[in-house]
Amino acid sequence: MANHMQSVSCQIMREIENSAFALGHSPESLMRQAGKRMAETLLRYYPCSRHAIAYLGKGHNAGDALVILMHLAQAGWRVELRLSTPLDQLAPLTGKMYDELRVSPLDAPPAVTNSTLLLDALLGIGAEGPLRPPLSDAAAEMNTLRQSFGCSTIAIDTPSGINADTGECYANSVLADHTLSIGFPKSGILTENALPQVGAISHITLDALTDQAPTTSPDNALSLITHQSLTRIKRPFDTHKGQAGRVGIWAGSAGMLGAAALCASAALKAGAGLVTLHLPSSLYPSITPLLPPEIMVALDTSPDSLLNKNYDAIVIGPGIGKPEPELEDALMDLISQTQIPMVIDADMLNVIARSQLLYNISKTAILTPHPGEMQRLMPTTTSREATAKLFSERYPCTLLYKGARTLVANADSPIFANSTGSPAMATAGQGDVLAGLISALCAQNYPPLEAAKTAAWLAGEAAMLALADGSESTETLTASSVISYLHHAFEAIPAKPPQPQSSANQ
Repeated sequence: MANHMQSVSCQIMREIENSAFALGHSPESLMRQAGKRMAETLLRYYPCSRHAIAYLGKGHNAGDALVILMHLAQAGWRVELRLSTPLDQLAPLTGKMYDELRVSPLDAPPAVTNSTLLLDALLGIGAEGPLRPPLSDAAAEMNTLRQSFGCSTIAIDTPSGINADTGECYANSVLADHTLSIGFPKSGILTENALPQVGAISHITLDALTDQAPTTSPDNALSLITHQSLTRIKRPFDTHKGQAGRVGIWAGSAGMLGAAALCASAALKAGAGLVTLHLPSSLYPSITPLLPPEIMVALDTSPDSLLNKNYDAIVIGPGIGKPEPELEDALMDLISQTQIPMVIDADMLNVIARSQLLYNISKTAILTPHPGEMQRLMPTTTSREATAKLFSERYPCTLLYKGARTLVANADSPIFANSTGSPAMATAGQGDVLAGLISALCAQNYPPLEAAKTAAWLAGEAAMLALADGSESTETLTASSVISYLHHAFEAIPAKPPQPQSSANQ
């Protein structure tokens, strides 16, 4: 269904570029296309900023930033730049872009606001070791402005002072909020160690490099989840609600009904044709004011009923608390008997951790632990990447390992790292929304791995877009906000035409 956006080493990236040059593509054409697409990305995520300052080194990374400034200026932005090297030391192509921009460099630290974007174009890939003056001075200035005034720092390809192969963060490195990765994601920026320095990642494709994708990758290479690597299933015109997928949800308990409402609402807004929430009749009066009218409620005392409802996907766990022993046994029976896609989340993960059920869980199950739940499922002291790999090798299900860089994997796949998201998502209910998203996609015939990858990307993208238009801030963003921006996130994923029906089905 989707392509891999696998990470590469700096050496492989150079070889890919050299292959493109050998085919007749010029460095200038790549620079202009990269700069234009990065500017478009900034206009998508920071439409209210209107002010950008580029911090330039002397290489082609700085040339990319200058092209970005040209396009932002054409869009009406105020653009400025800070040089860390004399003009006569700029690479020839970078110097050409400087001459085209016609903006004089600033002689002193700039005046900024919290909407100013700082573009880190000090160093490209391949640089190793701590930054030295004057680059370290420029990096320090950016970090100070970010800390003192709330500016957002945008790294071009990789934050300066980060080893793009290993993810090692050297002293005085740039602290970025968002990294624009060009061509193919570099291995180092996807690592857990580099996460605080890299921030969200937007992948910038270049037409000349697309056909040069490596055919093999190291066993430990991460792949990046981006909108370019995902596919949205386009519905045939005659689709009816039964064909759009039926989702059954066992969620909620006294005091935690919001989790059930968020999960069901997200499933509805992610395209499920029919969404049914199962819960005891005693909770019905409390849950109805929280639900959209399109959600159906089934009053049950036992989860056994979910087995007989012809659902296409099931969610178990959001907000169920610690079940009574009888209910816990019934939930485990449900899991052991279910072969359709099944999202196991939140409190149900803790039930599984106390049992031996994990070894016999269905291949169609998707487990969605946060770090604390993961530690209970599989105690380990290794890195997140190593933990995800070990888990996916040991158990047959799909894993969605939540975090600032959510990881998705199963036994038949590489480990995928999500590119979207924001620290504004550190609020209650985000996991409930994610569980609902996954279930709706599974019900619409996305394979479990693709459903988990797509849902992780959609949730993070919706959060970023809610922040982008100014309707939410880091402090005010809620899980409900994410649901309300899902339609914008879906629109970014390319659609796959419906498959023609075979004559046997006509």
